[in-house]
Amino acid sequence: MKKTLPMLLAIAAASLLSACGKADSIPQDTLCAYSTDEEAKACKPGQLSYFQPSNWGNQQLPLQVAATYCDFNYQVMHTQAGVLCVFTDKRLHLLNQQQ
Repeated sequence: MKKTLPMLLAIAAASLLSACGKADSIPQDTLCAYSTDEEAKACKPGQLSYFQPSNWGNQQLPLQVAATYCDFNYQVMHTQAGVLCVFTDKRLHLLNQQQ
C-alpha cells in the first residue's frame, strides 16, 4: 500500500496536468497534504493539494472539501479515500457557514 500511494499520486498529478489546456504550470515539486481545515490553511493557492480523511465512510466529506478548497478551473479527482486538486483559498470564508 505504501508503494502504491506515491505511484497513484504521480499518475493523478500527471492526469491533472494533461487534462488541463491552461498555460499555467502547477509546481510538481510540492504537495500540500491535509486532513483538517487547520492543516489546509497551510496550503498555498495554486499548489497541488491532497485531502486525506482521517476516517472513511462519509460520502459527503470529499465533496465538501472540493467545494471549499479546489480550484474548479483545473481537474478535481475525488473518491471516499480523498481529494486531489489545485488548491484555492477564495472560498475559505465559507468554512464558518458550513459548520
